Amino acid sequence: MSNSNKIKGISRRDFLKGTAAGALGVAAAGLLGGCASTTEKQECPPCESTSSASSAGWPAVEALEPKVPMEGVVAFVKEPIADSEIVKTENVDVVVCGMGPAGFAASIASAQQGLKTVVLEKGQVGTYRSATIGGLTDRIHKKYGVEFDTKQWLDDAMVNSMFYGNQAIYQRWIDTQEEAINWFLDLFGLPDEDFKLTFAAGDFPDFYEPYDITSLSRSWNTSINIPLAPAEIVELLTSKVKEAGAEVLMETPACQLIKEDGKVVGVIARTAEGYVKYLCAKGVVLATGGYEFNPTKLKECCRPRDLALNHWMNGTASNTGDGHEMGKAVGAIEDEYPHPLMLDPAQLMPYLRVNKLGKRFTPEYEPYNHLALAMQNQPGAINWYITDGDAAGAIDKMWTPSSSCYGPKEVWVGAATSENALKADTLEELAGLMGVPADAFVETINHWNAMCEAGEDTDFHMLPSMMHPIKTAPFYANLEGAAALCTAGGLQITPNSEVLDTEFNVIPGLYAIGNVSGSMFHGTYPHNLNCISHSRCITFGYNVAKLLASK
Repeated sequence: MSNSNKIKGISRRDFLKGTAAGALGVAAAGLLGGCASTTEKQECPPCESTSSASSAGWPAVEALEPKVPMEGVVAFVKEPIADSEIVKTENVDVVVCGMGPAGFAASIASAQQGLKTVVLEKGQVGTYRSATIGGLTDRIHKKYGVEFDTKQWLDDAMVNSMFYGNQAIYQRWIDTQEEAINWFLDLFGLPDEDFKLTFAAGDFPDFYEPYDITSLSRSWNTSINIPLAPAEIVELLTSKVKEAGAEVLMETPACQLIKEDGKVVGVIARTAEGYVKYLCAKGVVLATGGYEFNPTKLKECCRPRDLALNHWMNGTASNTGDGHEMGKAVGAIEDEYPHPLMLDPAQLMPYLRVNKLGKRFTPEYEPYNHLALAMQNQPGAINWYITDGDAAGAIDKMWTPSSSCYGPKEVWVGAATSENALKADTLEELAGLMGVPADAFVETINHWNAMCEAGEDTDFHMLPSMMHPIKTAPFYANLEGAAALCTAGGLQITPNSEVLDTEFNVIPGLYAIGNVSGSMFHGTYPHNLNCISHSRCITFGYNVAKLLASK
């Protein structure tokens, strides 16, 4: 993938890429502080805006402008590709379509199992977005003595999915992640001491509890930092694919599945010379990612309010939903609409939030995805986060294991008090700059200060230890919107990653892993199940390879 296809931005994931120092400068420039300055709207990454709700006609109570990335090139071919257009036919065991975390795992493990494996990657390089991996009973968590109540974790997973998720799939992840994650860690050839738990990577180096109790929902200590930059991870894993014996074809997208007698028997790819047909003795594995760069599909499958974003954080322009559409073309069923997005607030710290009405609306210490949803549910899908001249004091009180791992305190203080923030000597003056009702805003802040003094948040139950008053001039406000990383809905699957048809029967020969697969998330991506996205990619990629080898 060329750099020209990457959206520039900053997020919590940048800190997991080892770029916190660079992020400090970005925060000081105000890019973490929302999407407005004292004089003009901040520049957002290139997006298309539309005033219509969506082509799917989703009902909406408020006219919003969905923001979607510019359109990528869709590789999926709807009309049958004629045999006369095929320039070559290859017989293999398995084709893995895509080389992100899921595709890496499936292709390496398949080749290691002795299967004749071909990897079709649409972009110029593979992808691995943040230098983390999740687990429960892997050897790194065991090394640090972290023990999890897996039943409690499973309950949280099902509640997060509003019980749309397939519990058997979550249970399969629980049962198999140890072997898969240990296998994945072995690929790096590094001593275990080099891998740190993400929550212990900041200012809480001895935090080995199963979850962070300062988060409204349990924020599970499941994430492990990989001591390499994402680009280095991609380079290493690409070499491992080749060392294992798989054939890697870059800029060669899968376009169409081949189905005969009810079974997927192969896939057609587009090469520089023309279409190549791959007949697969074992199966086709879809690992094509989400559909962030397919504006039409975004508007059809996602809520307009979910798309009313500040910006997108994903620069993988090859993610156009090719795997989703190829699967549907052979009878696969997708997750129920609307599909969830992986969302974050622009500001990760639990500063006080108010909406356009000048009123507080949410417990700010909730998981990032829930905070982002609460923000999007406000009038205009925006809010302001508020602090004062003692922003550093506020950060000291709200600093927790699940927040300190995303960069030093000065990053978040700098974001809140940068030159792009609205700044005033009185609350009334700040309300005027914000364009919110002054009486309601001042009442909100005064009520907050009274609760801080009393040591109890009677509105939203923030922990008293995290509460800090807003009473030291100057006062700051930053306009904030949600940011999206990727789509998180896909083709429905079994615990074996077998794709289901519209009658909920298995389509023989077809498998889906990673963000092209579904059956796990609904309404939101659960950030408090930290790194479940990467971990399911690796675990189910590894599992599907073992399954194919057994056939």
